[in-house]
Amino acid sequence: MPADQNQSRAGGTATPVASVVVPAHDEEAVIGRLLRALREGTEPGRIEVVVACNGCTDATAELARAEGAVVVEVATASKIAALDAGDEAASAFPRVYVDADIVLSGATVERLAAALAEPGVECVAPPLVAESAGRPWAVRSFYAVWPEIPYMRDRHVGSGVFAMSAAGRARFDRWPAIVNDDLFARALFTRAERRVVGTEPFVVQAPYSTRALVKRRARVHAGNMQAATHPDLRDLPGRRESSGPWWRAVADNPRLAPAALPYAVINGLAKVDAKRRLRGDGAIAWDRDETTRSPAPAARP
Repeated sequence: MPADQNQSRAGGTATPVASVVVPAHDEEAVIGRLLRALREGTEPGRIEVVVACNGCTDATAELARAEGAVVVEVATASKIAALDAGDEAASAFPRVYVDADIVLSGATVERLAAALAEPGVECVAPPLVAESAGRPWAVRSFYAVWPEIPYMRDRHVGSGVFAMSAAGRARFDRWPAIVNDDLFARALFTRAERRVVGTEPFVVQAPYSTRALVKRRARVHAGNMQAATHPDLRDLPGRRESSGPWWRAVADNPRLAPAALPYAVINGLAKVDAKRRLRGDGAIAWDRDETTRSPAPAARP
């Protein structure tokens, strides 16, 4: 084990049916919510939960231990380092990767594991819903269009939750040093190898400000631009498949037309910001959305 890691393991002798890896950087506000949800709809010991704390300066590790999770501590604030450390500590397959601000039940994890037992299925995810109530009009408009775009409806895995079989995880060694780990996971597999499992959805919390949404999308676009030239992603099977342009969602569903302009403007601003971030040494900060990690504020621009 690397010198900058410290691992503690809660008790339990049952053989798990899946391991859940949760990369977490200063997530004391939300980590307990996820870990409690992961105990719902399953028996004790059936799901191993590994929280990979990276660069934490708060009580994330202590809270995770109190909830019975395996805890791995990495000194560096790096999601990629956390994913690698979590994989090293996890003992079971399938392997489920979950962002700390997501809510996912143990029953859903069991369904994902069962789906990965089907022949030829290597990567799965639950359905996704976006919670945008109480957000500004532009944010609500964006999230009216986003779940309907062809990319999101094309057996989408990612956006906070995805699971891999043992064979799927064996397609790579360590996680590549890119921001967009979701895109990498999707690109590893063809459409035929991916599934969206018919179970309860997981919820993506929309930002509480348009500015925060632009910032979130800029990170996504920067990760996509970075991935476009990354040697570990260039020839992956999923990268050769095209889902079609975003405006196809509006053409197929005209009721989305009023939301098309804010969707396009937000993405345009985010792409400009992403290009700015990639200038110089090309470093991309994680830039998580703080507006969804505190009590809901009043909606603001």
